[in-house]
Amino acid sequence: MVFHGSSRLMSNSCAEPSLRGLSQSVEEVDVSKMVLLAILLLLFAGFAKAAQSPDYLDQYGDFLAAHVRGSVVNYAGIKADMARLDVTLALMAAENPEALARPDRVALYINAYNLWTIRLIMDHWPGISSIKEAGGFLASPWKRSFVRLGGQTFSLDDIEHGILRRQYPDPRLHFVLNCASKSCPPLLSVPYRGEVLDAMLEERTRACLNDPAGARVDGGRLRLIRIFDWYAEDFGGRDRQWEFVRRFAGPALGAALDALAERRPVYDDYDWSLNDAPGPWTSALIGADAPLVGVGGDGPPSGEPLGQPPQGDGTGSAPAAMPERP
Repeated sequence: MVFHGSSRLMSNSCAEPSLRGLSQSVEEVDVSKMVLLAILLLLFAGFAKAAQSPDYLDQYGDFLAAHVRGSVVNYAGIKADMARLDVTLALMAAENPEALARPDRVALYINAYNLWTIRLIMDHWPGISSIKEAGGFLASPWKRSFVRLGGQTFSLDDIEHGILRRQYPDPRLHFVLNCASKSCPPLLSVPYRGEVLDAMLEERTRACLNDPAGARVDGGRLRLIRIFDWYAEDFGGRDRQWEFVRRFAGPALGAALDALAERRPVYDDYDWSLNDAPGPWTSALIGADAPLVGVGGDGPPSGEPLGQPPQGDGTGSAPAAMPERP
C-alpha cells in the first residue's frame, strides 16, 4: 500500500512540472500569436493606408462640384470661397508625388495643374479677361514658378512639359489639362483619380473629339482644335492625326472622316477668353453624375498605358523645344 501510494505520489509529482511546462508553453504560444497578430494588423493598416486615395481628393471634389458647371468656372463664387481653395491647395501641396502609385501620381499632376491655374486666375480676378494677362510684363503665365507640390515649386510648363509630356507621354493628357480658356478642353466637375485614370483619359479624349469644338469635318476638311497644331508630334505627326481622331470617333464623325479625300487637317483659331462664360464646347460637357466611359464612339480603346509612346510615334520622347503659345 505504501509502495502504491508512493508510486501515485511520485507520479503526481512528476506530472505537475509537466503541466506547468505545458501551461508556460501555451502562454508562450499565445503571446507569440498575439505579437504576430499585432504585426499583421500594423502591416495591414499600412497597406490599407497606402491603398487609400490621396487625402486632397475629397476636398478638391467638393470644390469642383461647387464652382464648375459645364465648361464654365464660377470665379465670382470662388472669390467668396478662397479659404476652401487655399485649404485644398495646401492639402494637395502636402502630397509627395514620388510616394504615390504611378496612376495616382499622374492624377496628382493633372489636378495640380488645373487647380493652380485657377489660383493664378484668382490672383488677378476680376480685372482679367484671359490667362495670358496673368503673366506680368513680358512674362508668360506658364513660366511663373508658383505651383507648390511635394516640397518643391514648379511652373505650369514644368508640370505639363517637363513632367507629364516627358515622363508620362500620352496624347490623351492634352484633353484633361485646362488653361482657364474657352477653347481649352473643359474642366471636369470631378477630380482625376488614379484608380480610374485610364478610363477618364479615354472618356475625355473620346468626348472632346466627338464635340465640334475638338474635331469636325467642314467644307471637305478635317478641322481640329489648335492643340493638334502645337503638339503635332504627340499625336504621331500631322500626317497621322486623322488616324488618331478616327480611333476615338463616334459613328457620325467616323463616317465623315472616312469620306474625306484630303485627310491632312487644318486647325481652328484658339479663343483665349476666360472660361467664366459658355464657350464652343457642347457635347463634351460631362458633369459629376456622368459615366466615366461609354460616351459614344465606335473606335477601339487606345490600350496605351501612361508612359508608353503615342501610337504612330515610336519614340515616346517629348519635343526638344516646348511649343510657344500665341
